[in-house]
Amino acid sequence: MTFRQFASNNVLRNKRIYAAFFLSSVFSVMIFFVYAMFIFHPGIADEEIHGSVATGMMVAEYIIFLFAFFFLFYCVGAFLKRREKEFGILFLHGMTAKQRNLLIVMENMLIGVVSIICGIGFGLVLGKLFFQFAGFLLDVKALAFYLPWKAIVLTVVAFLVLFAAISVFSVLLLRSRSLMDLLQGSQRPKREPRASVFLSVLAAGLLGIAYLLALTADGISVIVLLLPVTVLTVAGTYLLFTQLSVFLIGYLKRKRAFYWKRTNLLVLSDLDYRMKDNARMFFLVCIVSTIAFCAIGTLASLAGSIQETVIKTNPFAFEYQTKKGNPEAQRHLSLIENTLQQAGFSFEKHQASMRVLPQEINGEKVGVVSLMDYNQFAIAANTRELKLGKNEAFFVVRWFGDSVETKVLDVGGSQLAVKTDAKMNPLLSGLEFDRLAVIPDEVFNRLQGLDEEVRYGYVVPRWKNTQEISLLLQQKINHLTENYYFSARAPVYHSLKQMANTALFIGLFVGVLFFVAAASFLYFRLYTDLENDKRQYGAIAKIGLSDRELSRIVTIQIALLFFVPITVAIIHSMVAFVSLQSLLKLMLVASVVKPTAIVLSSFVAVQAIYFWIIRNRYLFHLKRSVAR
Repeated sequence: MTFRQFASNNVLRNKRIYAAFFLSSVFSVMIFFVYAMFIFHPGIADEEIHGSVATGMMVAEYIIFLFAFFFLFYCVGAFLKRREKEFGILFLHGMTAKQRNLLIVMENMLIGVVSIICGIGFGLVLGKLFFQFAGFLLDVKALAFYLPWKAIVLTVVAFLVLFAAISVFSVLLLRSRSLMDLLQGSQRPKREPRASVFLSVLAAGLLGIAYLLALTADGISVIVLLLPVTVLTVAGTYLLFTQLSVFLIGYLKRKRAFYWKRTNLLVLSDLDYRMKDNARMFFLVCIVSTIAFCAIGTLASLAGSIQETVIKTNPFAFEYQTKKGNPEAQRHLSLIENTLQQAGFSFEKHQASMRVLPQEINGEKVGVVSLMDYNQFAIAANTRELKLGKNEAFFVVRWFGDSVETKVLDVGGSQLAVKTDAKMNPLLSGLEFDRLAVIPDEVFNRLQGLDEEVRYGYVVPRWKNTQEISLLLQQKINHLTENYYFSARAPVYHSLKQMANTALFIGLFVGVLFFVAAASFLYFRLYTDLENDKRQYGAIAKIGLSDRELSRIVTIQIALLFFVPITVAIIHSMVAFVSLQSLLKLMLVASVVKPTAIVLSSFVAVQAIYFWIIRNRYLFHLKRSVAR
């Protein structure tokens, strides 16, 4: 048998524990490859797909590559630790350290090459489906399938370099152990896990402060607190799994009534060892899952609120505002109406007159509109109407959160008390003035000889279908001059929708990759403990452990392994979403509850199916070993 055959046989013999590592590698390669197919597609230069899509894909490529490096490096390091006993036996039979290093490099490169071939193969098979899904999500015609030589070369070179780098780093980081230590491998006696009371309290304190800051943050302060809250959460999560969990298990073990009840003794007897051994893995799974949940939930919320956001910021399908006396006004209005009629669109036309006050208030020019005109405009735009007393004026804010310092408005010989609402969506704006005040009709009618502006709004029931004529009108009417302003809703909607769906499209696959990697961590860790569990439960079975009790104990232990980090990640995500809700309101995103619930439910459902499959396979191997 040659050395190359020996390396191949090593991989095949350990195929059960290599399976999750291999499948995750294949999935990473496949996602990287299909994104590269999209980036290098000849049709990506088509004006129909926004250029930011390719840029976003490029950023995703870097993220996937960087994540794949750290993920695979962690897995390889864990595999080598588990194989210490095997290396000890090989050293006993004369293998040198140089040969061991060569063996590790050959095994890694063998898995890497097969992963690259399979990943590209699956990518080619799923490429057409991927393009159709991208076309659906981006609301454009699906890209045609092509032979992606550039994508293949990029993927092969990138992942060959990645696997070679991981192999070299793994060899460089191998610690020299004595032959006795290597032969003992994972059977070396372990010291009883101990948790620091101080660090356990600190873990609860850090998470409590992080949650308090996140839940009480409002508006723009969410961005300011993002970094400190993240640092506190990450530190608290690490201490939660390394200290607080061990402390709590120790506390339960000291409660004799609970500890000696039924099979609790067997469940808890080595649970603190498992928690201590798996603490870093739990921490990684929790953080990676939290990132995936938050990213996908936020992007889904943004994508799902685009229509509502665009309607709030563009209340009418077409808007035209002009100064009084603009010679082009009638021609532009006729052009808009004739174009709509010729294209077969019905519409309603509304208008509001505004006058500019001669005096400035707090250094700002102020325009006024009558209450009747404003409310007619508000009814047409399906927004809130205003109610004013005879001596009241309402100042419209320019953006959410804007403040108004003026308390009294002197206009038309009257002193009006100023009201405002910082949460009210601005409906009208001015060409010559900075702020708009709504005043009673009789006061407005007394104002004569002032500069005047008129705002026209067109309500079009089928406004989503006006993209083509909107672009045509934008070509014929300048967007903004000193005399008039023109806007159309459909181009804004389609542009924002494509950008939001692009972010969701990219984030969805990267998030799924993170989740698959987290599941692979769990699978690998579980099968690392299989040999120890076979010996342990084989011995206990001889003194009367039934199959039912064995199933119950193993189910609880695997469920803790699978769902503890995910549960913590879900709690982190829910706190983050509550905090994000106040920030996203500034972006006119109505609610993150529904998208968040869908995202979290989907991940929990997938995790439950994965748990059920792994639990059954694990029990099968365990019971077969115990029965011998």
